[in-house]
Amino acid sequence: MIVAKFLSWIETAPVDRRAEATSALARAYLYSPLDKDEKAAAETALTILLDDPAPVVREALAQALRQSPYAPRQVVLSLVQDIDSVAMPVIACSPVLLDSELVDLVADRGLAIQCAVASRPSVSPALCAAMSEVAEADACCVMLENPGAQIAVFSLRRLAERFGQKPAVRNMLLSLDGLPIDIRQMLIVQLGDALQQLNLVQSFVSSERRTSLVKDACDKATIDLASCCAHGDELEALVEHLRLSGQLTADLLIRALCMGNVEMFVKALVSLTDISEKRIRACVADPSEALVVTLCKKSGISERVAPVILSALDSYRELQGSMDSDTTTSRFGRAMVERILSDYNDYAEDELDDLLALLRRFATQIARDEARALTARYKQISAA
Repeated sequence: MIVAKFLSWIETAPVDRRAEATSALARAYLYSPLDKDEKAAAETALTILLDDPAPVVREALAQALRQSPYAPRQVVLSLVQDIDSVAMPVIACSPVLLDSELVDLVADRGLAIQCAVASRPSVSPALCAAMSEVAEADACCVMLENPGAQIAVFSLRRLAERFGQKPAVRNMLLSLDGLPIDIRQMLIVQLGDALQQLNLVQSFVSSERRTSLVKDACDKATIDLASCCAHGDELEALVEHLRLSGQLTADLLIRALCMGNVEMFVKALVSLTDISEKRIRACVADPSEALVVTLCKKSGISERVAPVILSALDSYRELQGSMDSDTTTSRFGRAMVERILSDYNDYAEDELDDLLALLRRFATQIARDEARALTARYKQISAA
């Protein structure tokens, strides 16, 4: 009888009074000790209120029901299909909603609804995967900021693939503790691609020069990343990622050797040739021209690179015993490149022009890195 009177009253009541009464009825349904008939009547009234023409009334209903696991399911499902201001509070909180229903909302609705899903107190790995696949970048940022989001590694990788060129997403990914190294390297490449597209860069640098500069920068960053962060399984994962993405080139391997990262060189040859690591290490420890040429053939690297690799391996072995323990990486790399370059003084430039150019670029980059490091040390001493 009370519910019947309520329904009769709302037909003529002002909007603000209807909203207040709707909220009170919803709370009574959830928390008051109603008998079975009263509960059923109240649920019917809540269902009828879904048709109220005033959004503020439906918003009041959504706010009252949004956090309760006992909210009527059909009412909740109707609310999430309403306009955004009505749907968002329920989508962001309601424990009544299933992952499959939330996935459908992410796929079918706009940014505001996607952000509401991403902000839920707990976002399951499956729901995070759906978000990573179809949600807009801003919604994915909300997900990345949410400590309750259970984002699997494959979802992080998908986010890097889709949005690595967007600074907000890229920075959030890079700030994550334990982000796999192959994803970090992917983001380095994405950053390079984004830099190439800048109008300022395109205005002053030719297309060919842009490509060369970005590739050199990405290769350098990749080797630095491998040297400081990749060990054991992580290094193998990085090398495999580089191979699958077509980045495991002769240039990169030569750069790794020049910077003294023989471990990465070994892992790369194992990945490229399928020869056992033990045999590769034996070849690296005691290299010969024939062995290096064979490794180049099996790995798909041009045989023209073999003399550079042989010189690098010999130089590495000699320098390892002669350098001080406090020798910096850049100083070691500079000595390596200078020794390798000295082996090619008698070659005509038309024979090894591209390799000589590559090594000279390495030498220039390493010299600048060493100068910057020295300047930083002087500044620290002066500050002290």
